[in-house]
Amino acid sequence: MASDRWAQEGAELRERVAVACRVLAMEGHTDITQGHVSARHPGTSFYWIKASGLGLDEVSADDVVLVDLEGNLLWGTGRPHSELPIHAEIYRARPEVMAVVHTHPPYATAFAAADVPLRPVSHEGALFWPDVPRYTFTTDLVVTREQGEALARTLGSARACLMRNHGIVTVGASVEEAALFALQLERAAKLQILAACLGPYSWTPDAEVAQKAAHLHSPRQLERNWSYYVRKLKRWERGLVLPPVPA
Repeated sequence: MASDRWAQEGAELRERVAVACRVLAMEGHTDITQGHVSARHPGTSFYWIKASGLGLDEVSADDVVLVDLEGNLLWGTGRPHSELPIHAEIYRARPEVMAVVHTHPPYATAFAAADVPLRPVSHEGALFWPDVPRYTFTTDLVVTREQGEALARTLGSARACLMRNHGIVTVGASVEEAALFALQLERAAKLQILAACLGPYSWTPDAEVAQKAAHLHSPRQLERNWSYYVRKLKRWERGLVLPPVPA
């Protein structure tokens, strides 16, 4: 059967989606069973996504299901999330995007509620210069194609989008890149919020932003950063790393 072939071809990709979910959980992106990571199945209009009803920290490769852009389940036993339109409409609009992350991290979610542009206060902030677009079509779940299309339009060609009173979306050319963008967006928001608590603050001059972003986003740095998180995950799952301090 074709679905069995896709499952075999997608075995490694399912594992990478599961690892990305657990890394995000380790770094404080958990919100009970909310949040999801997906990856486009190469050469098709289908994508693999974490099943509903599980926390990010619980996801294994067997919990990643295959769906099409209409939301039909093609492989797997889990129930797909109701927010499939987030992923489907971004994949429709952005053929180069190979992975999508949607989570509810505390600092970026709080930042999304304010009418303040994200500045390159930290190195991570430079990745999202000159600002991160904000999705305001609804603050509720994105469960219809209309809502998903509005989100994709808001995202445009950006790496990330803040969702007003909801959370974040990041995209990438790989699962690892999209997950790293989610981690870096949360850190950028956190450090800007902390800086603002001290009073007037400064940020990286425009002339230096591109250089900072290029360094942080180089293939070598992406691989180095992700490898660190995977090593940390192994320690975390053995109880050798303390859980993140609540915001």
